[in-house]
Amino acid sequence: MNLIRILLPAALLVPVAFLEASGPGSLQPPLHLGKPGPEHAVTNRAFTGIPSFAVAPQGRFWATWYAGVTPAEDANNYVVLATSGGEGSPWSEVLVIDPDGEGPVRAFDPQLWLSPDGRLFHFWAQMEKGRRDAELGVWCIETGEPEAPDPAWSKPRRIGDGVMMGKPLVLSSGEWVLPVSRWREHDQSAQMIVSTDAGGTWGLRGACNVPLADRQFDEHLFVERRDGSLWLLARTNYGMGASVSVDRGRTWPGLKPSGILHTPSRFFVSRLASGNLLLVKHGPLDTRTSRSHLTAYLSKDDGRNWSGGLMLDERSGVSYPDGQQTPDGLIRVIYDYNRVSDRKILLATFREEDVAAGRDRSGAVKLRQLVSQASGGREKPTPSTLPLQANADGKPLRNSQPGTLTLEGSQAQPLLPGVKLFTDRNYIAAGIPEALKTAHFIPLAMNGRKTLTCRRPGTVFFLTPLLERNRDTVAQPLMDQGFEKVALTEIPLFHPASSANFCTLFQKDCAAGETLLIGKWALPVFFP
Repeated sequence: MNLIRILLPAALLVPVAFLEASGPGSLQPPLHLGKPGPEHAVTNRAFTGIPSFAVAPQGRFWATWYAGVTPAEDANNYVVLATSGGEGSPWSEVLVIDPDGEGPVRAFDPQLWLSPDGRLFHFWAQMEKGRRDAELGVWCIETGEPEAPDPAWSKPRRIGDGVMMGKPLVLSSGEWVLPVSRWREHDQSAQMIVSTDAGGTWGLRGACNVPLADRQFDEHLFVERRDGSLWLLARTNYGMGASVSVDRGRTWPGLKPSGILHTPSRFFVSRLASGNLLLVKHGPLDTRTSRSHLTAYLSKDDGRNWSGGLMLDERSGVSYPDGQQTPDGLIRVIYDYNRVSDRKILLATFREEDVAAGRDRSGAVKLRQLVSQASGGREKPTPSTLPLQANADGKPLRNSQPGTLTLEGSQAQPLLPGVKLFTDRNYIAAGIPEALKTAHFIPLAMNGRKTLTCRRPGTVFFLTPLLERNRDTVAQPLMDQGFEKVALTEIPLFHPASSANFCTLFQKDCAAGETLLIGKWALPVFFP
């Protein structure tokens, strides 16, 4: 079935409300899809980042990123689309995709892509905090007028579950491929979604398992090699993992280290007109750096070896490259710089020969070109100013069928005032709420990754701060493993007291033998 393209006049896009959908807000089309409103002004943004870039056939530039009024990735995030007439022309923001204003649904991780038939696709993800994969999805709009400064766009449609943080790929077979990830709760997380009818319909062909111990957000992409195999590269805890499919993406070996040293962050790979591959990553080829030293490299043998090295931006705080080469040979790479302080979207222009030489050999190199710079917004509440949270949006406490947890080398003990909670900290339990008076806990190290096992099936619990309390929270990884927040007021868990460590209780029904992975920091709790 072909996509029915309903192109709306630009005047009708401000705002567009779609009220026929039901269910979670993340499954509904955005309430605002149109011109930026006063609340979306560039001077009212405390967060700007994660960009994507495309160039129309006649040279019009398109850029997208997401932003927010608070300095965080949170429920008020919305997606911005901007355009420029080309090299040297000013940028103008022409579209904002905002699911529901202040939340609870956020729009994020946008991608721009020019299809072989000349259409411009704009993808983004929608997510409601705490929702699972089936309620987190990839959406898109498209236009057949990519040269127009204010084109008409199709009605938004949801392609499927997950998040897409890499450019689509057109295979030699003519099939279109999307790199969609379901990293939150799916074994085969790095998926290959395929269309055989030019984007009319999409379906899952295969997926690669990124081991839970290595999994971050996947943010994978695909490369078709000259021998017909497909090379998958994904972001991991150790940097960059890889897998190769020899059956056109139907099956994939489990992800393994790629051999390319990288920080856990997005990278960019693209096939150039010459047939060589372009890689934009952080740091030298033989060194793992932080999010700094954004550098472009070349490979003449489908990624087995890399050479060159053109420095695009050496500063700390540069990240998330994306780009496109145009028929004139120019390569443009967009990226962000310090999302909550400088709040800049920047563009680098260069040619393949510059990458090979590691310097401006062509005379075409232009670095740190400004696309957008935000300012203003609201300060994020600090832990000390945030009142004690009642967590009324949580689930009722379940302890009628208690499970038990074990950790190798640790012995469970009663959760009582005065006990030492962590093996590597001198934190002493303070007042324990009535709901946990009979609970036990497992003393463990606050730092490092731990694997716990459910021995008796039933409900088990963890205490950890919410993100707004403490950046070291593992609330999201717990929810990714199926835990839910409990409707229990935050707990000032230990001495010495600090509002940054007020804890929220999370619960999950576990099967016997099920393993749970946590990092820094969470306290395992169960009822004997």
